[in-house]
Amino acid sequence: MVQATSVPERSTSSAKTSRRFRRRDEILRTATDLFSEKGYHELTMEEIAEEMGVSKGTIYNYFSSKENLYLEILKGSFEAIEALLQKEIENSDPAPLKLRKLLSTIFTFYRQNLKVLRILSRDETHLLKEHFELTEKWRTRRVRLYERIIEKGIDEGSFVRQNPRLRALMLYGAVGAVMVHHDFSMDAGEVADAVFSQLASGLLVKTES
Repeated sequence: MVQATSVPERSTSSAKTSRRFRRRDEILRTATDLFSEKGYHELTMEEIAEEMGVSKGTIYNYFSSKENLYLEILKGSFEAIEALLQKEIENSDPAPLKLRKLLSTIFTFYRQNLKVLRILSRDETHLLKEHFELTEKWRTRRVRLYERIIEKGIDEGSFVRQNPRLRALMLYGAVGAVMVHHDFSMDAGEVADAVFSQLASGLLVKTES
């Protein structure tokens, strides 16, 4: 009698893959906590392993180096927020409403992920080539996203017809400064409204003559 072993093999393989993903996520969560507390340069892989109760070799089975682990945390956060923003950019809202929603999404995301925000605000490895390339890639995408909204507003007649690229860069800088330095005593949506109001009154919205 021929035994059908293919199905159990697939099940075993699937279970192993699932366990690997869970362990990888656990490492990322633990490392995020510790990087936010201690900083990149002060934290060691040994400390991450000790916090998890595993050997250092276990960590290296998933991440080749501390730098690789750190960059994966940044990459994951960038991908998560960009996925949310892409949903907003694809809707048919007029540009002012679209921008206000984008700001709300950004402030809400980082208020819910303060440990990641703390890591980003330190920017401790910006001189490393791989870190620079990663952050520059996502900075370029974010600026272009703002620029698209401004161009849409110009086409609609709601934004002043002036240098969309320059204003996108200014918007990027302003949002980053508020995100990092504001104490968030206000609700994230209120912060978004306040920032949009300030930017719109002086930078974006056409005033009546």
